[in-house]
Amino acid sequence: MIRFPRQRSISMRLAVATVMFSLLVTVLGTVLMLAVRYNDDVAGAHRRLDEIGRSYVPSLSTSLWLVDQDRVDLQLDELAKIPGVAEVRLRSEGVELDRGHAVHDPLLLRSFPLSYNEAGHFDLGTLQVAFGRAPVIAKLEDRSVGIALATLVTLLATSLSVLLLVRLWVTRHLEALARYARYVTFEQLQIPLDLRRRRRRSSDEFDEVVASFNRMRERFLGELAVRARHETELENHRDRLESLVSARTATLEAQTLQLEQQKRDLQRLANTDSLTGVLSRRCYLELVSAEMLRSRRQQQPLSVLMLDVDHFKQVNDGHGHAGGDRMLTVVADTCKGMLREVDAIGRIGGEEFSILLPQADAEGAWLVAERLRVAVAGARVVLDDGTSISCTVSIGIGELQGTQDGPETLIARADRALYEAKRAGRNQVQGPRDAGSHDDPSGS
Repeated sequence: MIRFPRQRSISMRLAVATVMFSLLVTVLGTVLMLAVRYNDDVAGAHRRLDEIGRSYVPSLSTSLWLVDQDRVDLQLDELAKIPGVAEVRLRSEGVELDRGHAVHDPLLLRSFPLSYNEAGHFDLGTLQVAFGRAPVIAKLEDRSVGIALATLVTLLATSLSVLLLVRLWVTRHLEALARYARYVTFEQLQIPLDLRRRRRRSSDEFDEVVASFNRMRERFLGELAVRARHETELENHRDRLESLVSARTATLEAQTLQLEQQKRDLQRLANTDSLTGVLSRRCYLELVSAEMLRSRRQQQPLSVLMLDVDHFKQVNDGHGHAGGDRMLTVVADTCKGMLREVDAIGRIGGEEFSILLPQADAEGAWLVAERLRVAVAGARVVLDDGTSISCTVSIGIGELQGTQDGPETLIARADRALYEAKRAGRNQVQGPRDAGSHDDPSGS
């Protein structure tokens, strides 16, 4: 192994540290500048999308209204040739036209509604424009080498200049201090430290260091005897303290395990309904709020179901609260067994449950609600005395609509649909009109 002379070790370490610091700053500076360029490219893409919305969307809507296919094709070709545009997709009256190539992870994706408003409002379809990441990444790669080289050269030149000055003014005196400390013995402590520096008109930091070191040396000699006297006492105290610390540590570990278990139990009780095992009302509403934010951010549908056990009071009157509790448990278990992993069910109160359906529109929510209704109607509730009874549920659907909807608003929308199902005769699903047009999968 190569060993550098002792007198050069500090300089070499400073040089290595300087190079490493320069490389680190170069990487960070390059990343920062590339991030700025990337944000500029993304902002430019947003501006081009805004310009497409102002320039192309009205003209394309007019062409669709006039059924001018040639003009539509020409405009789509022009859109596909805009720098950065990877794919253009037009959907109108069941017809889909594509330009460019499909991208799985676009940089930007925006949909523009197409409508004609001269003689009234007519929805003609949507125009979807996707900007690809590949051109932006390629441009950043081309820029990264130049930025990194320029930054590295500048930093290395500056750092090496500073290193040379440090070597001339600081390092050689530090090496002298290190040599004194390296070879000092108890007998040599009687000799004061002297760096043999040239006389100066005023003292500097090294003079202060030397003076401080000599004062420390004198205090050390005076306190060395006191320290030897205390060592025996400290050894005796150490043994006693180690035994006390061991006992206290064992106690604290046991208490910590107990507190952690209590915390887990309290968290589980706070987040779940003790009877049915589904989410509590508070935890469910927090989950609905988080899913609503995610759905708006990703522009995906979201629906909730409100489910109420029909004639539940008659069950309590006829079979007691134990029978009612057993029925609620069976209803909750039946619903949990038919939901996806991303779905969630919570007990809102009494015999009311609510089910969160991410990525599900009114049509999908209607199908899920019908399957749940049929499954609950076919389930059997076995009571403690062996009696077997059945139950039905009424379900209301609420779909996320406006951007101002909150969890309570969304659940209230589903709750209104639930009461419509109750008034219509129970054991049925009520919801948005577009969902009502679908066939009942149960055949009822």
